[in-house]
Amino acid sequence: MGHQQPKSTTEALPLLRRIVSFDATVSLYIHTLTRPIAYRPFLRLLELFADFRFFFPVSLSVFLATPSSSPLRSQLLLPLILGSLLDLLFIALLKFLVRRSRPSYSNHDEYNAVVPVDNFSFPSGHSSRVVFIASIFYLSHHWIIDAIANLHHPRVAMLIRRWIGGDEVMAVNLLVAAVWSWALATVISRVVLGRHYVLDVFFGACFGVLEAMFTLRFLKFL
Repeated sequence: MGHQQPKSTTEALPLLRRIVSFDATVSLYIHTLTRPIAYRPFLRLLELFADFRFFFPVSLSVFLATPSSSPLRSQLLLPLILGSLLDLLFIALLKFLVRRSRPSYSNHDEYNAVVPVDNFSFPSGHSSRVVFIASIFYLSHHWIIDAIANLHHPRVAMLIRRWIGGDEVMAVNLLVAAVWSWALATVISRVVLGRHYVLDVFFGACFGVLEAMFTLRFLKFL
């Protein structure tokens, strides 16, 4: 009697293939539909801003320039730095394990991978990173409001309060909304550019939310 695979495994594999095939079809349709109207330089700019090689040095520089007494340093900037490193390692591990090829209908020569496994498609590292950033801003918005309301530098405080009209809550809410708009635009752009399939960006975004929650929870125990 020959060895037979468990029934659950034999049923799951064709279902997975159908899901992957449907995902590829929908992704190609979105890419083809939006390609004539998409402004590619803007999409490439979104790609650049979400790149680890751009975001990490910028966030690290802002962290070092921020006074140690500011809540922004420990409640916003430190989670952004640690979480971005976690995101890089976690997404790289998943890509190494899954090894899904990127869509063949797009030119990927203009995109230089951070690490070799970044040439794989699932999950989308850009999507996880930007949603992680947006989630951190949302979950830390109370600390941002507190930092703005208690600025110690009088000139900086005067300029910021003149700019926001003294309404710190409204200003921070608008900031969080702007960050989320940037994040969602970046997630959509990954499919429009043909860098990823829909499921790549969907799961990447989900992982970004989980990474933000894990990072903030982890820092509470330090």
